[in-house]
Amino acid sequence: MIVKGCELHFPKDVEPYPAQKIVMSNIMNALCAGENALLESPTGSGKTLALLCATLSWQQKELAKARAKAQKE
Repeated sequence: MIVKGCELHFPKDVEPYPAQKIVMSNIMNALCAGENALLESPTGSGKTLALLCATLSWQQKELAKARAKAQKE
């Protein structure tokens, strides 16, 4: 799943629930815009996994951009 040009890494052989896809998309939108996000999802819908997958994927993308920029300088 790619959101805002960032490939979201989810555990292998596991398909995210529709609610997780929505949460991850909203997280990526907020991170890319530098905004806060208030997200709700039902108990047992996998919010923690969705949050971790989205934020760690975004962090990896940002680190790669920073390294590429540092190499150019």
